[in-house]
Parts: sequence; structure tokens; C-alpha cells
Amino acid sequence: MTLNIKKLCVGAESVSDLYYRQDYTRSRHNETIHITRMFPKRFDEILKGGSIYWVIKGRLCVRQEILKINRFLDTEGVKRCRIDLNKNLFLTVPFKERPFQGWRYLEEKNSPEDTKIFNINETNDDQEIISELHSLGLV
Repeated sequence: MTLNIKKLCVGAESVSDLYYRQDYTRSRHNETIHITRMFPKRFDEILKGGSIYWVIKGRLCVRQEILKINRFLDTEGVKRCRIDLNKNLFLTVPFKERPFQGWRYLEEKNSPEDTKIFNINETNDDQEIISELHSLGLV
């Protein structure tokens, strides 16, 4: 069974903001990664096609495929977890999410459907409409 992770995208105002943050990292290191402190105990299930679902401004609204998960020690000797991600961002049907710390596991059956691949050169106003329709129970 595939397992996903949901994580707050702290400080990001929009999916575009997440894109530009990751693009900056890619320009310096030529890879899309996320560093976190804790290593997921259920990483085997995540590596069977799992994704990270980002919560931005209280809405779970975008996902990225997880390629690898590795443990490492940072320069101060603190244990860290490196998550290698596919650079493509997939917009999803948005769901309201309450704040939480760290991450939460998200089973495939409870994961929102993709709506389209995010393209920085397109307007993504339709996500706001979908979000509003979803909050009204119409989607």
C-alpha cells in the first residue's frame, strides 16, 4: 500500500512561492530536496509511490512525488532526513487543514485528486474557484 505525507509549507504564501523557493535550491544544487529533522518510520510504504502533500495557508493544495528518503548528519552532528522530490508540482483539489507540527501520514484513499500540473507561466485562478466550491460542498 502506498503512503503519503502531508506537511505544512511554513512561510509560503502560495504554490508560486513554493515553486520559487524550490527553484532557488535547484539553481544552487541541481536537485529538488526537502530537509526535515525526523525520519519517517513507515518510509518503506512511502517509497512505493508516495508523495508529499503541501499545506499552504491552511489548505492542502499541492503535491510532489517522493523519489528517495535518506538519513544524514548535518554539519553540527544533528540527525536529519533528506527527502528527494520530483520537481513537478501537481495541484490538487484543495482541502482545509488545521495547523500541525512535523508531518502526518496520509493514506492513498484519503488523498485529494490532482487537478493539473502547476505551470508558473499560467494563471492558476481556477484553484481559488475550486477551493471555494469545495468549501461549499459542491465539489
